Amino acid sequence: MGIFNKKKEEIYIDESKWYGGFVLSKNIKKGIPVRYSYKEENNIPELNGWTIYSFNDDDEYVSNPDNFEIVGVETIAKYCPMMLIIFDAPFGTDLCWQYTKKITGMEFAGFYDLKNDKDVTIEEILEQNNK
Repeated sequence: MGIFNKKKEEIYIDESKWYGGFVLSKNIKKGIPVRYSYKEENNIPELNGWTIYSFNDDDEYVSNPDNFEIVGVETIAKYCPMMLIIFDAPFGTDLCWQYTKKITGMEFAGFYDLKNDKDVTIEEILEQNNK
């Protein structure tokens, strides 16, 4: 499994970067962990292409647009800061978020690339921009 680097990496907002709006499941703001994220091109210049789902988002939930909101980078940094690390992934990125169970709760463990059907590291996700 592509485990995220165990050393504590600092996650921060790059003030020189334009992040735009993320489409975020309202369940994430309720404390439900991220389960799935994808980045697609769109025709709305204010959006960056990222859509983020929670563990609890089934087909019925995602079919209702009222269950999502457009949020800025500050909200993403608060609820799912890992998005700031993978932000520059290319359009077409399609990731399942993996976790391990700990006594203290769920701990992020890595990504599964749904498009290529394999575990993937953050470095591999970002390298796709260079291909």
